[in-house]
Amino acid sequence: MRRFLALSASISMTAALAAGAASVVGGCSDDDATSGSYSAGDASMPRRDGSVVEMPEAGPSDAGMGFPAPSCEKYCDLIGETCTNASAQYNSRAECMAFCNALPVGKGGEEDTNTVACRQFYAGSPSRADAPRYCGAAGPFGGGVCGDRCTVFCQLTTTLCSADAGIKQTPYASQPECVTACSTFPFRDAGVDGGGESPTGPDAGNTLNCRLFYLRTALTDTSACAELGPDSRTCY
Repeated sequence: MRRFLALSASISMTAALAAGAASVVGGCSDDDATSGSYSAGDASMPRRDGSVVEMPEAGPSDAGMGFPAPSCEKYCDLIGETCTNASAQYNSRAECMAFCNALPVGKGGEEDTNTVACRQFYAGSPSRADAPRYCGAAGPFGGGVCGDRCTVFCQLTTTLCSADAGIKQTPYASQPECVTACSTFPFRDAGVDGGGESPTGPDAGNTLNCRLFYLRTALTDTSACAELGPDSRTCY
């Protein structure tokens, strides 16, 4: 009798242990048990391999999970939001769209090309984090980052002030001629007399800065094309 009771107790304990183990394993699938993955709710927990799951930075970003396709609408929305006041790059959204439509589109994520894509990249998270540092790169002339300034100036000038655009006396016969002349125009950094490339000037001096200012005007008034060449009546 005693042997029977001991055997029954042993069987009951074994069954209880088995049931307990099943309830623990039942909380995760076989895939979970072997993959070491967690659900989004466990994002702050360490992974099973010991590495820490990093939480994403707060705030919007156009980086990380791929880059949005570049477009003038997206670019002008971004730069109008992130580059304001002293860091503003355009007089208006219309001016932004006019410049943008004269630029090559490029591919999302570009960081050093004369394209809409490059400017859109810097108009996003970089300018949101540090506008004084990055809005120049996001601006119409690329800040010496999205293409060198002479390349940008000459590409836009030979597009906006060309015979095809109805200009009888073009400032340059070709883009190479423009680049050669541009290399002789000094560029002055922002903060010095006659320096910078903001929507408000400088509007005088034999500099690239002055010619970049009048290039803005040429978007809507082609008579300003006369101020872009070596024999400018104003930038001398």
